[in-house]
Amino acid sequence: MRIKHKVNVRIADDTDMYNLYFGFDDNLSETTIDTRTKNASGTINIGMGTNEDLVFGDVDDIQGIFIKVYQDVTIKFNGGTEEILIKKSTGASYAKFFAEMAITSVNISAPVDEDVIGSYCVWGD
Repeated sequence: MRIKHKVNVRIADDTDMYNLYFGFDDNLSETTIDTRTKNASGTINIGMGTNEDLVFGDVDDIQGIFIKVYQDVTIKFNGGTEEILIKKSTGASYAKFFAEMAITSVNISAPVDEDVIGSYCVWGD
């Protein structure tokens, strides 16, 4: 299985992106991973005020995750109690979360006044 991703935040003081404040070379930012063997993906549908664990299928050793949600959510990783707020930026219609990390569980909580919809993908072995 091949996984490719490209996350490259670039900030410049000009629209041509010549005078960078921050950024890595765009040509070197794509990552290719050929060592993983499994993936799982699905939709996120969580009722207001409730929470759910993401389902990983037969992926036992998760090494990365991508989440896209259309509402603000809180996420807890690996059975922990620390909540991470994933909040849409001003004017955005969705929020994205990406990480390459060892994951054993992901629990997503919906706000008390809004259902949550979105999608996710995990990869590993």
